[in-house]
Amino acid sequence: MKLNVPGRIIRAVSGFYYVQTQDGAVLQCRARGVFKKRDIRPLVGDYVFVEPQGTREGIVTGVKPRDSELIRPPVANVDQVLLVFSLADPPLSFYQVDKMLAMIESYSLRALLGFTKVDLPESARLFETARAVYESMGYETMALNVRNSIGAKRVAELLSGHTTVLAGQSGVGKSTILGALLPDVEAVTGVVGERSRRGRHTTRHVELYPYAGGYVADTPGFSQFDFDAMEPVQLTGLFRDIAAAAEECAFRGCLHEQGTDCAVLRAVSMNRIGQSRYDSYRQLLAELKEAKARRY
Repeated sequence: MKLNVPGRIIRAVSGFYYVQTQDGAVLQCRARGVFKKRDIRPLVGDYVFVEPQGTREGIVTGVKPRDSELIRPPVANVDQVLLVFSLADPPLSFYQVDKMLAMIESYSLRALLGFTKVDLPESARLFETARAVYESMGYETMALNVRNSIGAKRVAELLSGHTTVLAGQSGVGKSTILGALLPDVEAVTGVVGERSRRGRHTTRHVELYPYAGGYVADTPGFSQFDFDAMEPVQLTGLFRDIAAAAEECAFRGCLHEQGTDCAVLRAVSMNRIGQSRYDSYRQLLAELKEAKARRY
């Protein structure tokens, strides 16, 4: 019997860890009891060692150090995040785009931007506006309609060989994209209700799906920004355009809200920083201040 076979956790449900080994087999595993005593919690995405117990089961005996770790949802060793936004139904919110980009920046991960429903007449101009804003900062920005092959080739190139989290609000088309990328996977598509404006989506746990030499993860609950340990002054570093302008700011620890000599405010007035980006920054800053006040 082989001991300490290397593998990767691709799903975790009800205390069981499903580990894909190097030969492609998937073992249903429990973790060693000592993990709980040592406060070690295996996550989906972890590279692990398992001790097979027969042909279908095993025990997770060790967890390798992580290159990255997301808290909500709990997933490890992610390379990049494909953020999916709808240009219509639900309508696009630049604040939500900026908020989620800031979250990805806080994890030091690569962010890819995909915009769906670009085929609607009123959406084309909005997409061009979004592309101009975000490509200027170095973000890969794509129009996506994978069923009609719009953006499908580029997405395949970007996801190849990487572990990519697919994230976005309900109703934007994440499951449709996942289903197009992985036709053998039963992806659940949501229908947006007129009253609730929310998509019905049955994903309840994180799961990695093998794709083009890497993995794709559909993750519920990824739209929550964790304010628990962040100080307001840290927010500047999560906005690429504001951080670049802030290097010229004369005030140490400046929050870029006021002051005639603030380089960020000067950049906004000169249209070097878009108004929508600065508005998003100010709104997030207010939320961080409120969160900090609740901590003390």
